Amino acid sequence: MAKHVIILGAGVSGLSAAWRLSETGIEVDVLETGLTLGGLATTLRQGPYAMDVGPHSFFSDDRQVVDDVLRLFNGTLRPHVRKVKFYFNGKYLDYPLTAKSVLFQMSFYSGVRAILSFIKGKIFRYKRSAEEGVDETVEDWAIANFGEYLYRSFFKPYTEQFWKTPCRELSARSIPTHTRMSFSNTLRLLLQRRRGNAGESLIEREMLPTYYPETGFSEIAEQMAGMVTEKGGGIHLGCHAVSVLELPNGKMRVYYQQEEQRKEIEGDLCISTIPFPLLVKMIDYPTPADVLDSAEKLEYRALVVLGMLTERQDILPCGYLYLLDRPYNRVFEMNKFSDKTSPCGENILGIEIPCLLNSATFKSTKEELFEMCIEGLEKDGFMKREQVKGFFLIKAPYAYPVYRKDYALHLARLRSYLKEFKKIETLGRCGEFMYMDIDECIKRAFGLADRLMEKL
Repeated sequence: MAKHVIILGAGVSGLSAAWRLSETGIEVDVLETGLTLGGLATTLRQGPYAMDVGPHSFFSDDRQVVDDVLRLFNGTLRPHVRKVKFYFNGKYLDYPLTAKSVLFQMSFYSGVRAILSFIKGKIFRYKRSAEEGVDETVEDWAIANFGEYLYRSFFKPYTEQFWKTPCRELSARSIPTHTRMSFSNTLRLLLQRRRGNAGESLIEREMLPTYYPETGFSEIAEQMAGMVTEKGGGIHLGCHAVSVLELPNGKMRVYYQQEEQRKEIEGDLCISTIPFPLLVKMIDYPTPADVLDSAEKLEYRALVVLGMLTERQDILPCGYLYLLDRPYNRVFEMNKFSDKTSPCGENILGIEIPCLLNSATFKSTKEELFEMCIEGLEKDGFMKREQVKGFFLIKAPYAYPVYRKDYALHLARLRSYLKEFKKIETLGRCGEFMYMDIDECIKRAFGLADRLMEKL
């Protein structure tokens, strides 16, 4: 009899695992709370318009993963150059920040101060007082690797604007992998690009060609779902999982709500991509107090994305742009990804606003968010009030795992607890409490599926 796997969440991670498993004959059912596919990489579609939950693009230094995704589109996806900038004191800097950005793109005054601060830090090495079980903080890492000036003027304001938490309380893990490279390494790469057997360097990875479907990034998730259904798998939207139960016979049962009805489904194994703390609370088993406490300590930042419909073209000098000292941390232009995301002569400027779940910002209307953002957009010359014709709005309650300096202790406790349940696996950015790019989500999903196939 064929084995049966239940997957919670129809984001890229869940669908990648479902795709891989279904290709080997394993029965798969995917339960998704929302009404669209793709999770944090979904696309809001309203009539002829399409807007992503933030700017997504697919790129990878893993040729096999690239080939697998391109296979979904029968080779019709074409590569593009990925353009990202940071808007700093009226100037456009490379992102992630490199030695070139500091030496040639900042003002002369800022560049000199940054270099002198960096040299000073190397002569008088910055030391932190280590605490047992506590990660190096963003403050520790940035000062040690980039110097006091860049930390104070660049890393600190941007990081605290995004995470709503002091840098000294955040683990250095909060800084994306492609940025967590010392300034001396970026200087070396600027002067001499080196390629080793291990693959592309982190900065070279950012220069890889990127792929984007014509009508929105969620086409990738939709194609994956199509492959699953072709093999007889089920994709069930509007199904909110409420509890997970390990049965005496070794089976897994998931209870879920659909259209106000309580339903259930049984399988041989359950893969969860939902937020880690929520899963712990869903398991139908008495949970130890210390585990529940750790579940409460693992936080996520919410994200609100406001789309502004306009006839303006070429608003930004790149696909997306990071900013300081604004209510939003990033803006993106949908036509820079595909001109088929809106009718000819129209465009969508997306505004990303990280916030706390259930905060006033998260609860705000389109109009309220517009009033919050338009002053900054006008000041920077990106958009005028009268140029906006309409709005689109997306709210993601669990967008980014928050890496506080003691997060690893709580995450380890939850992982240890979940190991007691042999038929439950976790996967994905929310499910593993791990920030990762799309290709990394796919690779980890394929890897988990391959391991499970050996056990099932």
